Amino acid sequence: MGKVLKRAAASTAVLVAAATAAIGAGSAPASGSVVIALGTTYSAGVYSSPNAGSAKVGVPDLHPGDSVAVNCWTVGGNVGTFGDVWYHAFQEIYGGAPYQQVGGWVFAPYVDGAAAFHNNAIPRCP
Repeated sequence: MGKVLKRAAASTAVLVAAATAAIGAGSAPASGSVVIALGTTYSAGVYSSPNAGSAKVGVPDLHPGDSVAVNCWTVGGNVGTFGDVWYHAFQEIYGGAPYQQVGGWVFAPYVDGAAAFHNNAIPRCP
């Protein structure tokens, strides 16, 4: 766990730059961006839209021990009985590997049990 937090801290400058660049692209403000270490037993795919039936964006799935930078949430497709909240991801941080900056959607309950949504840590996507 400490290794993941150190890795996430090391990429803070990159996250700030990416979030700042995203403001000009019409995304959520940087103040709503957070890095979340996967805190469930599930793996999370990164999808092209907030629905598990959509195509994945081409990066590896995130697994426990990995992290993801997100900047907003939206209501999307249901996955089983877990709900329908999805986070907009803009950076994937893999334990022991380089990060990737590919935009996409991750299913919130598989990332952190939707805690960032429930705790209002990030805004709703525009």
